[in-house]
Amino acid sequence: MNNLSANQLSVAFARRLQNDARFMAYVLAAYRRQEGLSEEELASELGIWPEMLTRLALCQRPHSDATQFAEQVRRIADYTLIDEAQLAGMLRQVESLERLAQRPLTAPAMTEQSLPVWGVLAAARDCEDEEANDDVVPSLAKDE
Repeated sequence: MNNLSANQLSVAFARRLQNDARFMAYVLAAYRRQEGLSEEELASELGIWPEMLTRLALCQRPHSDATQFAEQVRRIADYTLIDEAQLAGMLRQVESLERLAQRPLTAPAMTEQSLPVWGVLAAARDCEDEEANDDVVPSLAKDE
């Protein structure tokens, strides 16, 4: 039988939870990838011992749209000795980038009520092209 300590078992379990979006282990792994940080660097950024990352990783993940988000963040921050604002910021960053990653890569259909950003940019570009053509066209007209 394995003679693993409770800490080693917790670390192994936290690593398995990195693929489960319901846990903070997932958030920590995503944040580390986004920021290019090692576990030690993340612990330093959060102002905690690396062992506390395991404690944080095993917590359930609060979602920013939940009505109890602030209370959940406060409780996790107290439990893991992390600054609440830092923890909330990390959660929101990971969640925001997840949402952006889920957006379709194709251009949205245009409606009368809204112009997609790419349409506005194309219109701005067309306007610049017209202004450039305005400079050229009068000079040709004078030559005739």
